[in-house]
Amino acid sequence: LLTPLKPEETVATLIRRYKKVKMTASWNGAHRIADRHLTNSFIARLEELPKFNKAMGDWHDLPEAQQTWAKAQAHFKEASQNLQRHARQTADAHGFGNAYNATQLDDDNSIASTIADMNIKHAETLEAFSELS
Repeated sequence: LLTPLKPEETVATLIRRYKKVKMTASWNGAHRIADRHLTNSFIARLEELPKFNKAMGDWHDLPEAQQTWAKAQAHFKEASQNLQRHARQTADAHGFGNAYNATQLDDDNSIASTIADMNIKHAETLEAFSELS
């Protein structure tokens, strides 16, 4: 849980980490991890990421009784999806949404950008498949 969320990783990745820790603790006979502790740790991790500032503000505006583990998962998954959708729309609006519109540049920035785009697509695909199971 102490591993920072990488830019190409999604909130779903972080949620899976927390679910795995909770399940492992139960299997090993350790003390059960309360949902409140999961929620607080999860929120603390996301507060480190400026891209979630608006969603974090909305979260803190919720009454404490509504700030549950289940609600946190849904709230920040939706926020993550909205951020990804906005980034795609912005890229499309500037002509970068389609590989055929890109100009081939043989420099390190172009290659790094292409790899980053591939990682984001891969993370989105994994998130979509994980939601199906």
